[in-house]
Amino acid sequence: MIIAFSGGKGGTGKSTVSTNIAVLLENFVLVDLDVEAPDDHILLSTELIKVEDVNLFQPIFNHNACFACGKCVDACHDNAIISGRDGKPILVPELCGGCKGCKLVCPSEEAIEEGKRLVGKIYENLTPYGFPLITGELFEGEEKTYKVLLETRKYALNRYSDLIFDTAAGAGNSIFKALENVDIVVAVTEPTPFGVRDLEKILEVTKQLERKIVVVINRSGTGDETLVDNLCNKYGVKIAGRIPYSENIIKSYFENKPIVTTSLPEAEIFKNLKDRILEEACR
Repeated sequence: MIIAFSGGKGGTGKSTVSTNIAVLLENFVLVDLDVEAPDDHILLSTELIKVEDVNLFQPIFNHNACFACGKCVDACHDNAIISGRDGKPILVPELCGGCKGCKLVCPSEEAIEEGKRLVGKIYENLTPYGFPLITGELFEGEEKTYKVLLETRKYALNRYSDLIFDTAAGAGNSIFKALENVDIVVAVTEPTPFGVRDLEKILEVTKQLERKIVVVINRSGTGDETLVDNLCNKYGVKIAGRIPYSENIIKSYFENKPIVTTSLPEAEIFKNLKDRILEEACR
């Protein structure tokens, strides 16, 4: 089973919810797919251990074998290849997306060699709570999020069957891929106009992907929850839980100690939420 946590808007508490549910679902592996700013290891007080590099294909041009036909320039949708004065290609490395389109269209077998650029890393480590954490990390200054996300997702899928995906904020192409073929999406939102606006984007994404989805309202009691209720009614989506604004939850967050490991009353809210998610996923 694959459970994905998403939220559209950043800062809704998605990682707090996903890490607490991961602690409760002991046999699941947590996968941090927020590769630009992974923080699940911080919330779980876990050291990262590198297992794989993530490399991006980059062409190396052999001008001696180049026909100066310009096909590679025309094929590059990233505009990473320009023609020199002699008509032969010059690469702008920072723009290259690694699609290999240039190599595919090149009529010369020797004009383009396969190079690579290190853009990120994948980590895997055992958390203090007994389950593995897999983390994808895009290097600072790099922009090719999609490649690191794909490789991290593939790494997890090749090794484990019961997974929890903690996705990045937003509703772009990377979120589409992160939510592909999951069993259920848990959309974490907050009762604010911005939270509801971005929640609708996630509901549209899951509608297009035909995925099951439930909504969790975080910081319940701090805003107008009828905005969320009305949106969920519009899309026919259930609200699986409401997590109140709580000093205990905030304290546990700053102490990097999942609240479900305590005997505080808020821990029961997460336990009930876990049961509701599994119930909906198995319908």
